[in-house]
Amino acid sequence: MVGSDNASLTGGTATFANKNVGTGKTVTATGLSLSGTAAGNYQLASTSASTTADITAKGLTVSGVTANNKVYDAATTATPNLGSAALVGVVSGDTVTLNTASAAGTFANASVGTGKTVTVSGLALSGADAGNYTLTQPTTTANITTKGLTVSGITANNKVYDGTTNATLNVASAALVGVASGDDVTLNTGSAAGAFANANVGTAKAVTVSGLTLGGTAAANYTLTQPSTTANITAATVTGSVTANNKTYDGTTAATIATRTLSGVIGSDNVSLSGGTATFADANAGNGKTVTATGLSLSGTAAGNYQLASTSTTTTANITAAT
Repeated sequence: MVGSDNASLTGGTATFANKNVGTGKTVTATGLSLSGTAAGNYQLASTSASTTADITAKGLTVSGVTANNKVYDAATTATPNLGSAALVGVVSGDTVTLNTASAAGTFANASVGTGKTVTVSGLALSGADAGNYTLTQPTTTANITTKGLTVSGITANNKVYDGTTNATLNVASAALVGVASGDDVTLNTGSAAGAFANANVGTAKAVTVSGLTLGGTAAANYTLTQPSTTANITAATVTGSVTANNKTYDGTTAATIATRTLSGVIGSDNVSLSGGTATFADANAGNGKTVTATGLSLSGTAAGNYQLASTSTTTTANITAAT
């Protein structure tokens, strides 16, 4: 340019040698021209020129990725669902596909929680134009739910019927079943209690255990199923007694039972002494004569929970002389 002439380079179209990513790529400008009040005094040596510039990779994201909820297992491993995964941002006409074969998911931590972040890794790009893109690995969310634990080694003592459902537990050998290796989880038995299904006599009756709790730093990742066991309730022993009526000599040993009573009955249980046959030791007249009652039994709605110490007992009565 001469002096301060008003002339400048204008117009033109610039193109890279190709569309692909690269550094210091040749850029050719064509169709350049002159403008300005002094432009008529000049001509371009060439209406084209070249320079260099970079094409950087375009970032792509992925939509449609979810992850499965899981039960706590002390690991951060997550299972991604990739059936609906799709690339977002591919330039129309480019051949770029998403490879999911090596995809993996990872929770932020292993602990139980809702809506926990899952980071997906291992997704890759392929196709003729894959080199022109970078891929941002997606994230999603899923839940880790508590793992159920059971308890082994608990037994219950057999007992004699006492009108209650209380059961005495043996917890010395109690152990948690299902704790993940390395987790700090302990079983607290201090408040453990046992209860029979009902108070009645029976064999191998179900005993429900309650009051067991979990302790330890990893306890929140677990739930505890209270165990059950079995034990027997055996009949309580009661003692029967009778009184007999006096009678006038009739030549027989037959005696009549006047009253029947039981000792050892629990609370207001409906059980009573019934039946039996009474006989004097002999038929002769006399005072304070021994009367033996045999064949005594129990009756009443609660009779099945008791047994007689003996089905026979003795008392005394008088036989007066016949006139």
